[in-house]
Amino acid sequence: MNVSKKMLFTGAAVTVMGLAGSGAALVHADSTSSTTNGQTSLVDKIASTFGLDKSKVQAVFDQNRQEHEAAQTTKVTAELDKLVSSGKITSAQEKLILDKRAELQKERDANRDSMQSKTPAERKAAMQAERTSLEQWAKDNNISTSYLRYVFGGPHGMGMGMHGPDADADNSSTTPTTN
Repeated sequence: MNVSKKMLFTGAAVTVMGLAGSGAALVHADSTSSTTNGQTSLVDKIASTFGLDKSKVQAVFDQNRQEHEAAQTTKVTAELDKLVSSGKITSAQEKLILDKRAELQKERDANRDSMQSKTPAERKAAMQAERTSLEQWAKDNNISTSYLRYVFGGPHGMGMGMHGPDADADNSSTTPTTN
């Protein structure tokens, strides 16, 4: 591949990954078409447009996702450390949150393809069931539901705890307890 193709690909890849990293949504033209997710389709398009090896393009996307997830985990851990230091949660609760976060990430990765094949209503129902389950988990572990945004790990936290760690209208338990 000549230098100009490399530069063009690099610029396109950086732009695409920047948009993906900032939460830009990929729109599907027909929800009843193939179950291929948006990223796979984008990988295919980049590979075919620039004459690149699809596996190498996919590797760039995978590496970017891993780096982003690692950075997010580092950020969440720092925020949880501050909550422990301020006495809002215990170190045991912090560990529970981080463990649950890792568990949910593995489940999402494993279920990514099956979720893509569901209708929007089915995905919404699955997300609501997961939210209900997480709320029960938080209650069982005496963790305020306002901290579920650290558990879920997504950029939007499914709308849970969006008012900050001090806004605890939905769970009166903010005093750390040992379990």
